[in-house]
Parts: sequence; structure tokens; C-alpha cells
Amino acid sequence: MAELNLNEHISKIHKAVEEWLSQENQVLWKAIDQTVDDGLFSQHDIEFQLSVLRENISNGDIQEWVNQSELSDRKNAKGQKVLCLHAGNLPLVGFQTALGTLLSGADYHGKLSRKDPYLLSSFLKEVKKAGLDQQIRYSTDLNAFKDLRANKVVFAGSEESVPEVKGKILELKAAKEHAEYIIRTAKFSIAYLDDWNEETKQELIEAMLRYGGKGCRSVAVVVANVGLKKVKEELEKAIREFWELNPQHQKPAPDLQYQYAYNAAVQRSQLWLEDFLIQESEELPDTDFTVNWVEGGEEKVRELKTHFGKKVQSVYSAGKKIAGIETEELAKAQRPNLWWKPDGVDVVEELIR
Repeated sequence: MAELNLNEHISKIHKAVEEWLSQENQVLWKAIDQTVDDGLFSQHDIEFQLSVLRENISNGDIQEWVNQSELSDRKNAKGQKVLCLHAGNLPLVGFQTALGTLLSGADYHGKLSRKDPYLLSSFLKEVKKAGLDQQIRYSTDLNAFKDLRANKVVFAGSEESVPEVKGKILELKAAKEHAEYIIRTAKFSIAYLDDWNEETKQELIEAMLRYGGKGCRSVAVVVANVGLKKVKEELEKAIREFWELNPQHQKPAPDLQYQYAYNAAVQRSQLWLEDFLIQESEELPDTDFTVNWVEGGEEKVRELKTHFGKKVQSVYSAGKKIAGIETEELAKAQRPNLWWKPDGVDVVEELIR
């Protein structure tokens, strides 16, 4: 592996991130305005995401990530070409992958999502000014990476899309024939509530509804010690209060009326919120804007996690830990550390391996 002056490298990146996140950064403000004006994400969701990142940086998350991944002067990815295909379902959802690639020392080649083209590029513009000893290229067009012959590819998407994506990359020779693919396919997370109280309720609402309930860290299955019927009224009141304080970007109303009518016909307990549905069900939550509520305990969590398999990103607990299952705090669902592991994978570790 190539030699990397790690302390200097990390210092440059840390400074660039801080300057990008500065309230005085007009490039970032312009990117925020463009994103909102184009109707891609709400101002509230963007500001929430940026506030989380500012907190992460001030808490020393960059250095902690470096320490956990065992990145060093000699153990790094300098000289490697990494192609990152970023998702666009949440504001700045690709930031962690971009930052991890830069930290590793690899050359970064980023295919930005057309659903979130401005925010991440504003960060990359700042980093390009930092004088890093690595190439930084990005575009919203995959064709821009023709003949790149990357060593590794990082992308998130559905399992069904993987063959098509790989085929397109090989056709363009954007990656080497035997390049390593770091693929993330998890879809949603599970929350376990062993105690229903005001704090738990607020944490759950944030976890379910932030960013319109999209993203693999968003809770789509709730296992609770109480049935939905018992908490339905207070939950509805709290959700409407959340929406008043955090107005979402206006989206077409999802077609949930059929499911609502079916639930009513079979007398299934549900909470209908026009553009959002919470229902008592143990089925796979494969419909947007839907959360399935299951009354049960730890054994039910284990059963569902095993049943849903790789589609589950994280299991959150609002209290007691679950024996045999790695859990995260429910309060951290939409506030993850920079070094959290999508699909259980540390991108820096994978790139320097």
C-alpha cells in the first residue's frame, strides 16, 4: 500500500468539512436554496440533516471513525480508484460514503443522484480546495466514468437492481472486470418498545416520519408491549403536531386507500393519516408511507428480524437491550454517528482491506 501522511490528510479533510458546514458558507446556502426550489427536499429536513452532521463533527466523529477502521499511514487505499453510486432518497444520504472514501485516501469518483445533486456537490467543491493528494471527480451521469476501470464500487439499491447496475458498469468499463462491489440493500429498521411513555413516543415518531419515512434507518416495523388500538389516539395527535413543526416536502398522496379499506373490512386496527398508514400487521412493510405495528416482546423481534433477513438495517431499542441482537438507541435512529455501519459494513474498513 502507498504511504499516506495520515495526520495531515485527516486535518485537511476535517477543516474542509468544518468550512463546508459553516453558517457563512454561501455555496452551501445556494445548494440548499436550489434543492428546496426544485422541490427535492424540505428546508426542515435539510437543516435537520446538517445539524446532525455539525454535531457529529464537533463530537470528534471523524477521528473516532479513523481509529475504529484502523486507518494508518501504511494501511490505506491511496492509489485505488473507487466509484461511488450515490442514492438520493434522503438529503445528503451519500455524504458518509463520500467522506469515507476520501478518508481512506482513495481516488473518489462519485455518480451523484439527480434527486440530490446540489448538496453533496457543494461539499465536494469545498474538499477539492483542500489540496488532498487524491483525485476527486463527480457527475450525475454514469457515462462520465466510461473507461475508469475502478478497483472498487460502492452503491446502495434494491437486490433486484444489482445485476442491471453491474451490467451497465461493465459495459462502460467504469470498473475492472473483477472489481469488488460493496452493495447495500437494507430497506428499513425495526423499533422495539418495552415501555410506552412520552419520551418513547416522541423518539418513535421522529424515527418513523423524518424524511417522509424513507431511508433504511427509518422505522417501518414497531414491536411494542401495547397494541396499536390502545395508543392510537395519542399517537395521531403527536404525529400531527410533528408534521406542523416539520412540514414535509409535498408529495403525491400515496395510494393507500385500498389497504385502508381492506383493513377496515377485516377489522384490523389501524391509524389512517391520509398520506400515511400505521396498521397492525406482521407482513413485510413493502409499501411506502406504511408502518406495521406488532404487539409482542423480545422473541417477536427475533422472529421478525430472522424472517425479514437482509432487508432490516437496524433494530432500535427504547429501553432494555435484546439478548442476542445488536441494538441501537431509538433516539439515534435519524441521528447516526458518522461511523455507523450501513448493512453492517464500515466503508473505510472495506476500502483499505
